[in-house]
Amino acid sequence: MQIEITGIGSEFQGVGRAEDGRAAFIPGALPGERVEASVFKNADRFVECRLEQVLSASPDRIAPRCPHFGVCGGCRAQHVTYQKSLDLKRQIVEQTVRRIGGLADAEIRPTLGAENPWRYRNKGEFAVSTDRATNLPVIGQCEGGSHRVVGMSDCLIQHELSMKAVSAVGQWMQKHKISVWDSCGREGGLRYIVTRVNVREELMIILCTTGRAVPSVESLQKTLRDALGGKVKSLYQLTLSPRPHHALDGRCRLIWGQPELTDQLFDLTFSISPQTFFQVNHAMTEALYGEALRAAALEGHETVLDAYCGAGTISLALAQKAKRVIGVELNAKAIEDAKQNAARNGLTEKTRFIAGDAPEEALKLFSQGLRPDVIVVDPPRKGVEARLLSAMVKCSPERIVYVSCNPSTLARDLKILTESGQYRVEYVQPVDMFSWTEHVENVALLTRV
Repeated sequence: MQIEITGIGSEFQGVGRAEDGRAAFIPGALPGERVEASVFKNADRFVECRLEQVLSASPDRIAPRCPHFGVCGGCRAQHVTYQKSLDLKRQIVEQTVRRIGGLADAEIRPTLGAENPWRYRNKGEFAVSTDRATNLPVIGQCEGGSHRVVGMSDCLIQHELSMKAVSAVGQWMQKHKISVWDSCGREGGLRYIVTRVNVREELMIILCTTGRAVPSVESLQKTLRDALGGKVKSLYQLTLSPRPHHALDGRCRLIWGQPELTDQLFDLTFSISPQTFFQVNHAMTEALYGEALRAAALEGHETVLDAYCGAGTISLALAQKAKRVIGVELNAKAIEDAKQNAARNGLTEKTRFIAGDAPEEALKLFSQGLRPDVIVVDPPRKGVEARLLSAMVKCSPERIVYVSCNPSTLARDLKILTESGQYRVEYVQPVDMFSWTEHVENVALLTRV
């Protein structure tokens, strides 16, 4: 059927109306286009369609650079100019804040874009499987909506050193017939390869396995040296949990090299170990945190609570401007990293880090008389727990700075905070942390009424 595309969906699908009036979601279609599409999934109020042909193309449509676009489950926006992708991300945030948050008058600012939207990822996670036709290892990304691995010689959003490292590991696997995890559930060995690159272009490589020891390590070291010289500083094996939730869900063992990399944000130095959370886009992390700092508007006398502080990246940036910062994080290892990072940057006296559930620990602090001037939250995709939102309102800071990776839960939480009658949304600033994908980060500023 033919469909006029009138909008954009949260996963960067074109949105139009099917012949029976139901909403139609069509990956690969753009607003302003007329397309031929076929339905592959029916629901009561919408249909999901497959793009068959573009009958009338948007002037913003371009040829994707990546040959795997449309197959790999990663980038979903390489078929549109970069500037238009920024405009569409702003539109996604705006319609989400209006629809879920009910905030018709909230200012949604233009999306902050990257100077260079390519080769930005300092962390790569690559799936490993076996090509059934050749019986050779395949390294790449999973096909959209499946566990089938699409073999890749390059990924244009990954750092070039990561791709060289993956290629070298692949050569070593073929030479020594290294066993590979089997997606059908049979016994296997190597399941993922994870790379981390710092600003000095030093590499950490993590081989994620299902439990077997890594054979022929000396040969792997030589292969990596031949391919990358002295760039590889660490090689780890991670033994995956029985049912891993992600590529780094397991226990690490240093095979050779130094246990950590060091990286920088602004003029701060951070330790990066295999399982440390650190934003994947260095330049746009500084842009994101810079927006959070501007929203906090610190003058030097403030006490700041940073909920979901992780390894202290935002906390330490705040501590350079505030009187003191208290960071709370459930992950105890991240809190240890945060304390070490504070010491490394001479900010121990201005910071306090607490390992525990953010709502529970915040309520304890408030009951003990803490009244922060600013509260910063940077929650996971599920957003801020209702208990913490309620406690934040009762605590009544001058400003709340909400850093979000999920427009839907951001909008939900903004609605709760504004419906209290004590806060209003000054603005939402989208930031393009993940260029060419559907994802968008945001910084929202709320001020006390």
